[in-house]
Amino acid sequence: MIIAVDGTAASGKGSLAKNLSKSLNLLHLDTGILYRILAYKAVNFSHLKNEKYINNLINFAKNLTIKEVETIASNSNINLKSGIISQKSSEIAMFESVRKELTKLQRRFSKIKHSKHRGIVLDGRDIGTVVFPNAKFKFYLDADIKIRAERRTEELIHLNYKVIYHEVLKDLIIRDERDKNRNIAPLRKADDAIFIDTSVKSEEKVLEEALDFINN
Repeated sequence: MIIAVDGTAASGKGSLAKNLSKSLNLLHLDTGILYRILAYKAVNFSHLKNEKYINNLINFAKNLTIKEVETIASNSNINLKSGIISQKSSEIAMFESVRKELTKLQRRFSKIKHSKHRGIVLDGRDIGTVVFPNAKFKFYLDADIKIRAERRTEELIHLNYKVIYHEVLKDLIIRDERDKNRNIAPLRKADDAIFIDTSVKSEEKVLEEALDFINN
């Protein structure tokens, strides 16, 4: 079973995916981490978006493994949610050749036989539209952008980042614009996805809605 969870930044898609994985005994893959890891690897590259820069990104994407993803993501010394990483990962997501390599990685991971799990749940921005258009269940989450900015600010402060709400709000507005209007795999709700507005809903309530749909 494959479950796709798409949505805007700080809409709660990651929390829903994690909670679904626990409730339904599914593997979980946060696909956004893949782009953040490429951004981390590329952060010291030249800012010129030339052919060498793109080729380096493609090579990183081709050679990236789930084991390496888990290792980097669990390293407390690597700040994958810093402002510069967030900005660069959004920029990297606009390169078609890079997206294709990471899409291959996501599909390979889903085909691995995991006897202890019933399937996989992935959260991102194009899971239900591009990566797994035939996913058994699809969800699309969104919330008022001011509420999303508050959530992201609280999250970053909890992670010991020094952030200001208005700067976080500004970054989210820019990211929404870039994600929804890029030419390759833009962020959008799949026609058959269930929409959940998480503006005034707790994690538990969002999970309950998703499980009700899956079980009925």
